[in-house]
Amino acid sequence: KEEMNSKHAYDMLMQDLTAQIAQATRDRDEKSEFKAKKLQAKADAEGDLADTTSTRDADQKYLNDLTATCEQKATDFEARQQLRAEELEAIEKAIEIIGSAAVSGSAEKHLPTLVQTGSALASLRSDLSSQAQARAVQYLRDRSRQLGSRVLSALAVRASDDPFTKVKKMIKDLIVRLMEE
Repeated sequence: KEEMNSKHAYDMLMQDLTAQIAQATRDRDEKSEFKAKKLQAKADAEGDLADTTSTRDADQKYLNDLTATCEQKATDFEARQQLRAEELEAIEKAIEIIGSAAVSGSAEKHLPTLVQTGSALASLRSDLSSQAQARAVQYLRDRSRQLGSRVLSALAVRASDDPFTKVKKMIKDLIVRLMEE
């Protein structure tokens, strides 16, 4: 009977140990599977991090380039605005000179087509402007003699002194500045 008890105890012990081994094997397999899933998740996360980081770096570079481009364009725009303001000022001065008494005076009564502000700036650029000026001066002298007008005579003298010198110089300066840009 003792031997039976001992055999029974041995069988129970073997059954218990076998069950423990089976449970330990299942636990080990589950832990290995869990570890593999975690390693896969880690690899996926690292890949996503690398993609996200490279995308962020590319976006940051694009932002920096875009910001630099916008700043450059803003600076260029301000420079062009300044240039346009200077051009407008020069044109206003040219119109002032063209409309001054030195150029028009009382000749507008007698010579309504002498000063044509619309084509005055265009005629300054042509080579014929000096010939036109000489003809205008001669016409003013002839009319001053015919009418006995001192005003027309004075105007002829002032017109022969080339009142457009300042305007021509300002226009040439503007052209030089535009060519430099």
